[in-house]
Amino acid sequence: MKKFVCMSILALMTVLAAAVPAYAADGIENAGTQGVITPQFTYISFLIPGLSINSSGKASCSGMTSTYNSSHTTKLTIELQKSSASGWGTIKSWSATGPGPNTIDIYKEYYVAHGTYRVCATAKVYNAYGTLLESQSVCSSTVIY
Repeated sequence: MKKFVCMSILALMTVLAAAVPAYAADGIENAGTQGVITPQFTYISFLIPGLSINSSGKASCSGMTSTYNSSHTTKLTIELQKSSASGWGTIKSWSATGPGPNTIDIYKEYYVAHGTYRVCATAKVYNAYGTLLESQSVCSSTVIY
């Protein structure tokens, strides 16, 4: 009898835990309240910025992107930005261009003074006629040096 009660309680808990309602956002206006994890792109398959700063102040700045279509061209720009009282300002930027669907990556080093920094990566995808199809930007987490 004790085994039956324990199994019944376990089955009831399983059913109740599985009955969690799920809700979908019904438009962009709700996206801010939904805790969006990753941006959704149309022509860009991924866009990843990166930043680390060592104890000597050498900032390692990186960015990586790719597109889905081999007839598209992608331009990747990464910007090393420093925070100030008036907001974020770009102190150095680098760019690279390549055909899709190859991965385009940039890795550069730059010495910085003490402060708060981030890297923003911008990918622009163009079709074979040079028409801009998509432009997206993603920024890294901030790093304090």
